[in-house]
Amino acid sequence: MPRMKKLLSISVALLLFNNLLIAQYQIKIKATGVQDSVAYFRGSVFDEKNFVPKDTIPLYKGTYTIKYAKPIIGGLYYFYFPKSKQVIQFILESKDTLQFEIRGKQYLDSITTNKSKNKSLIEYQRLENKLASIDSLYANEVKQGKKFNLVQKASFFKNKTDQLVSFRLNAIKQLKPNDALSIYFKALNTLDSSLPNIQNYAARNTFLQQINITTPKLLFTPALKNVLLEYLSYYPKHADSLCIGIDSIMARFDCKNKAYLHIFETFSKLLKNRTVPNNTEGYTYFIEKYVQNATCKFLKPEAEKKILEEVAIVKAIKLNDTCLNIILPDTLGVNQNLHEIAKGFNYTVLIFYDPNCEHCKVEVPKMDSVINLLEKQFKLKLGRFAICNAPSTLNSDWKIFIADHQLNKGYTHVKMGSDFSIRTSYDAWTNPIFFLIDKESKMLAKKISAATLRKIMLTQLQFKK
Repeated sequence: MPRMKKLLSISVALLLFNNLLIAQYQIKIKATGVQDSVAYFRGSVFDEKNFVPKDTIPLYKGTYTIKYAKPIIGGLYYFYFPKSKQVIQFILESKDTLQFEIRGKQYLDSITTNKSKNKSLIEYQRLENKLASIDSLYANEVKQGKKFNLVQKASFFKNKTDQLVSFRLNAIKQLKPNDALSIYFKALNTLDSSLPNIQNYAARNTFLQQINITTPKLLFTPALKNVLLEYLSYYPKHADSLCIGIDSIMARFDCKNKAYLHIFETFSKLLKNRTVPNNTEGYTYFIEKYVQNATCKFLKPEAEKKILEEVAIVKAIKLNDTCLNIILPDTLGVNQNLHEIAKGFNYTVLIFYDPNCEHCKVEVPKMDSVINLLEKQFKLKLGRFAICNAPSTLNSDWKIFIADHQLNKGYTHVKMGSDFSIRTSYDAWTNPIFFLIDKESKMLAKKISAATLRKIMLTQLQFKK
C-alpha cells in the first residue's frame, strides 16, 4: 500500500506539472465583500472578433482560477463587472501567472496584483478616474453649443494630457520595449502629441513612422483603432481622399494576417459614416477592391456574400435617378406618398431614425436646425419626410420624440411597417440616415450629415446660377 500511495502521489504531481507546462497563462482572482456575483474576462475589440479566450468568473466562490492552453500574443484585457458597471484593465502575455484580489464596492481603489506591469496600469487607471472631471467639463461645454477645433480641444485637455503623458513616460522606463504595456503606452503618447492637419503631408507620414502598426501586440490593444482614425484625420474627409490613406494602411498587411479582418472592418465602418461626403461611392470602391476583385479571400463565404449584396443595394441607389417611392402611414394612420410630398418643396430631406436612439436625439434636431437656416438663407422651401425606422416603437414614444424636439414645420412623419423592402432598398439598417431629393424626386445625395447638406446645397444653388 505505501508503494501504491507513493506512485499515486508521483502521478498526481506529474499531472499537475504537465498542466502547468501546457497552460499558456493562469489568472487567479479573489473577491471579498463585493457587490457583483460575477465578472466577465474579456480582451480588446480585436480579441472579441477573433475568438481569443473569454470567461465568466463566479466571484461568490472566493478564489477562482482561469487557465488557457493555446498560445497568445499578449495585449490589453479587462474585467467587466455587470452589476456595478465597473471595468478594470490589465496586461496579459503568454506564460503569465497573474493574481488579483478585489474588496468592497470600489474595485479599482482596492484591487491588488502580483505583477509590476499591472500595478502600473492600475495606477494609470486611477489617474484617469481622477482626471475624468475634465472630460465632464468638456462634454458640458459642447452641450451648451460651444465649438472646438483641434487646436482648441488640445488646449482644453492640456493639463490632463500632460499628466497622462508624464505617467506613461515614467512607466515605459521600467518596461522592456517588447512589453505589451510599453507598446500600448508609446502608441498613446504618439496619439496625444499628434495634431492632424490635412494640408501637412509630411506630418502624416511622420505620425505613421512613429508607430509600427503591424506590431502584433499593438493589434491586441484599443490603441490600434485610434491610430488608424488619427492617421486618416490627416486626409480631407472625402471618400476619394480617405481611400488613399486606407490603401496605404491595407498595403502593409498580408490578407492572411489575423489583423487584416479587423482593419478591414474598421475602415468599412468609417466609410459608412455619415460625416464622410459621397461615402457610398467610397464604400463601393473599398468593397470592390478588397472583396469583390481581391485575389486573396479572407472573409467567410457567407460574410462575403452579405457584403456584396449590401454593396449591390448601395450602387442601385444612383445619383440623379428617381428615388424609390415610399408610401407609409402618418401619425393619424393616413398613407403619405414621398413623390407627391416632394412636389411641394424645392428640395426634401429624407430621414430614417429611431426615436429611442441616443444618436438620433442629437443628429435629427441638428439636421432640422441646418434645414431651417438654409430656408432662411436661400429663401427656399425644404421638406422633411421623416420615417420612424423602428417598427416596434410605441406610437406614444414616437409622438413624444416629435414633440420634444419640435419637429413640426415642413415635416411629414410616417412609420415603417413590417415590410422591410424599403429599408433594404435604401440600405437603411442603421439610424439616423439622411438623403436629399429634389421636387422631381431625383436623388441628389445619399447618407449625408447636416454639415454635408449645407455644402451640397451651396454647390447645387451655385451651379443653377
